Amino acid sequence: MITVYAAYNFPPPLKGIVRDLRVMWALEELALPYDFHWMDTSKGEHKLAANREINPFGQIPSMRDGAVKLSESGAIIHYLYDKAGRLPKDPAARAETIRWMLAAINTLEITFIDILRWDIFWADRAGRDVRYPELLEIAKTRMAELEGALGDKPYLLGAEFGPADILMTTVLDFARHQPSVFEGAPVVRAYLARCKARPAYQAAFAKQGRGPDAKAA
Repeated sequence: MITVYAAYNFPPPLKGIVRDLRVMWALEELALPYDFHWMDTSKGEHKLAANREINPFGQIPSMRDGAVKLSESGAIIHYLYDKAGRLPKDPAARAETIRWMLAAINTLEITFIDILRWDIFWADRAGRDVRYPELLEIAKTRMAELEGALGDKPYLLGAEFGPADILMTTVLDFARHQPSVFEGAPVVRAYLARCKARPAYQAAFAKQGRGPDAKAA
């Protein structure tokens, strides 16, 4: 049985933001059975030995699958799709999937998560008046570039939803509270709405953060 090390008792603005959502979403998409090891983040349980045995940085999420222990949401999602036989067999197509997974968590995430940090955690930190406008401009540039990459495709790699879409959707959501980032990107807005309308996303979102009383798959 797959066990997701997931968070609860986190600040309400982080609902849909904490990265364990990515793993739950993948599991729901793949219809893989799983259960939870819940960690109360208000008590710092994610920093304790049970989680650090898997995730040396004491972060969320972590995952066990028998003898397999993994951290880092991108690595976990890749593993789950591979386990389910849902990664492309062709090396070039497989590389393209990985390329878009990495684009989400490398090229876009660093900017989008800093927008979240400055708005929620660093609102009073010195330097906001300089750094924040720069971040917004970078984010808008990335959105325009993503518009072009999506074109008329429903998902990043074409007609089929995949692991890169899970990562991209959740990365873009770091700036969901900042509508100016999305104003000039109707294609991306439609893409986000399409991804979030999926039953697997809705199921994962409903379970995220519920704690020990939540039922898994």
